[in-house]
Amino acid sequence: MNEAFGKVITIPASDNAKTQMKRLVTQGLFKEQRDVWRLGASLGIAKGRTKEVGKRETFQNVNSLDPDGIFAAIMLGLYPDLKPEDRVRKLVDHAEWGINEIAHQNDVGTLDFYSYVAEIEKRMKSNNVELT
Repeated sequence: MNEAFGKVITIPASDNAKTQMKRLVTQGLFKEQRDVWRLGASLGIAKGRTKEVGKRETFQNVNSLDPDGIFAAIMLGLYPDLKPEDRVRKLVDHAEWGINEIAHQNDVGTLDFYSYVAEIEKRMKSNNVELT
């Protein structure tokens, strides 16, 4: 993971993202906030979307959000030329967009978890990543 994220120990999140994650957990849609973050990051990556936010503060340890190094591998593969700190920032931008999108879809009543899985599978196939 050091190659992908360097010496980064914690992942930040905006106050808005933290509020949205807490609300989604409270509503029983997710077990933990890190589950929302992981799906948000995955969705942002799959759709190629980011949301840059000025102020972010510590959210969780990188090892608790990416214990198997999957995000590290994905980000290294997608952004090999970025510096580790910039790669983390890009991952957080993907997560911020995805968290916002999940919360928005929940608010308007269009949240559909199956569509997220289908989108991620589509993106993986287009990048020649085998689904097992």
